[in-house]
Amino acid sequence: MILLDCETTGGRASRDRITEIGLIEIKDGEVQSRWQSLINPGRPIPPWIHKITGIDDEMVADAPAFEDIAESLYQRLKNVILVAHNARFDYSFLKQEFKCAGYDYSAKTLCSVKLSRRLFPQHQGHSLDKIIQRHQIAVKDRHRAMADTEVILTYFTLIQQQIDAAVIQQTIADILKRPSLPSHLDNTLIQKLPEKPGIYQFYDEGGTLLYIGKSVNIKERVLSHFSADHRHHKELDISQQLHHIDWIETPSDFGAQLLENSYIKQTSPRYNRRQTKIKKLYQINKTLNKDGYAELDIMLADMRDASDITSKYGLFRSKKQAQTKLLDLISQYKLCQRLCHIEKKASGPCFSYQLKKCLGACCGKEQAKLYNLRVDMALTHIKNQQWPWSTPIIVEEQSPMNNGVDSHFHLIDQWCYLGQVDSHNTPNTRLLKQPQDSIFFDIDTYKILLRFLAPTKLSHFPYLRTHPLENSASVSMNSWG
Repeated sequence: MILLDCETTGGRASRDRITEIGLIEIKDGEVQSRWQSLINPGRPIPPWIHKITGIDDEMVADAPAFEDIAESLYQRLKNVILVAHNARFDYSFLKQEFKCAGYDYSAKTLCSVKLSRRLFPQHQGHSLDKIIQRHQIAVKDRHRAMADTEVILTYFTLIQQQIDAAVIQQTIADILKRPSLPSHLDNTLIQKLPEKPGIYQFYDEGGTLLYIGKSVNIKERVLSHFSADHRHHKELDISQQLHHIDWIETPSDFGAQLLENSYIKQTSPRYNRRQTKIKKLYQINKTLNKDGYAELDIMLADMRDASDITSKYGLFRSKKQAQTKLLDLISQYKLCQRLCHIEKKASGPCFSYQLKKCLGACCGKEQAKLYNLRVDMALTHIKNQQWPWSTPIIVEEQSPMNNGVDSHFHLIDQWCYLGQVDSHNTPNTRLLKQPQDSIFFDIDTYKILLRFLAPTKLSHFPYLRTHPLENSASVSMNSWG
């Protein structure tokens, strides 16, 4: 194994660089060699980093770049266990630096934070400063790479003096065979994670919600977060901040997808920014003019009228996206730019007609019947799915694997998810109490529901049963068979 510590220009491997490396090679319990080097990061070292480490721009000015020592360092680290305090941090920087130098580096890592937590569970803190204080380890140049590596070596020596060798070996073996869990996450919590569908929620030390995810196997998905190499700074940030996990089981992936989307929109977790609520959508609207020709125009969707949205064409997150799609249809189907409100000319032939890209609907050279047929052909693939039922529905979600999770009942109307209901909260009561202005069309919900409930899809999911809801009836879930 190799004990190692890196000093860096900051906390993100995707953005910052290594400034110093110190390592100690151990074989058969004996020190074989020591190596250390300052590294020129190719950028200024921030003042706050200099204050912590004592490393400044002048010190690294004549030091080698990482690329210069990459080959020899790669040979040192190849096929060894990498030991570091908060190993995920050092490993992510090494992996990124090697990648930039053209090497695909990977290694088993042993985190001394986790080892300390396992061997000394009675202690609260396991940072390097806490370990130094608790074991009265003498150290010079704290926050320099070799000095911190020597602390790890001294700590391993003290452990061997205090704890039976077989216990240490078994503990190390247990850590190495598991995914690299965040050092401040309680391992017993991981063991409690269900291998069932549902959502999981990551929280930081202060209880702030960091991230919401979903899976058909909660435990497997959560562990996959910790098995990654953290090429993206988001994964490393979450790992460093994660202190607690909650979860909610669902009968199937259907409920997990709805719940994840709903919770993200309600709570806006720090690392789910791409899935936040969209307040504006654009659509293509079709009308007939006084001469009987179809005209197309881009308009804002009425987010509080789902039935109106599904009667129009396309769902676009920006006006530019809608315009791009409309121009593609115009080009592919030789539609008139004036009748599609791209060319603002009030009357007469459009410019495309002169270029023979329009067949003359704008000047009566093409019959309205033929032009309108071509417009309908162009719009066929972006027609929104209209609501297939005449009333709101209850979707009874059963477990496809009989995994012991009770059935859930979902109230849905016009592709809008109105929440779960049960025998104590009848759907009609929920509908009556639901303020009309609180029902808001959500494109992500629409896409989820289409995947499961569209007329061509529903038969693929026998564990989902739909129950049309008559508004005049008082419905109890217990009455359904």
